[in-house]
Amino acid sequence: QRNLLEEDSDEEEDFFLRGPSGPRFGPRNDKIRHVQNQVDEVIDVMQENITKVIERGERLDDLQDKSESLSDNATAFSNRAKQLRRQMWWRGCKMKAIMALVAVILLLVIIIPIVLKYRT
Repeated sequence: QRNLLEEDSDEEEDFFLRGPSGPRFGPRNDKIRHVQNQVDEVIDVMQENITKVIERGERLDDLQDKSESLSDNATAFSNRAKQLRRQMWWRGCKMKAIMALVAVILLLVIIIPIVLKYRT
């Protein structure tokens, strides 16, 4: 770079090699620096925003995975609850049938001796 500046070069080449902060700009240099600082601040803010958006997307993906898992668990729970309700209903029916059978047997035990007593 130094060799290029020392040799025969025109002003346009010097501008591109030294950049806008070169000493030849004088008072305009402060304005350019100020604008460059503002641009740098905007770049920093945008980079932070992009990082936040990416993190938010990751959190949304995690939430979606968790909600799908909860939905699957809720479906499995519902199916298991229906199956258990059917089992309990059949158990209740069996218990009612056993109670009815016991009642019939008790009635027969009570009625048969009475009937046999009156027959004789």
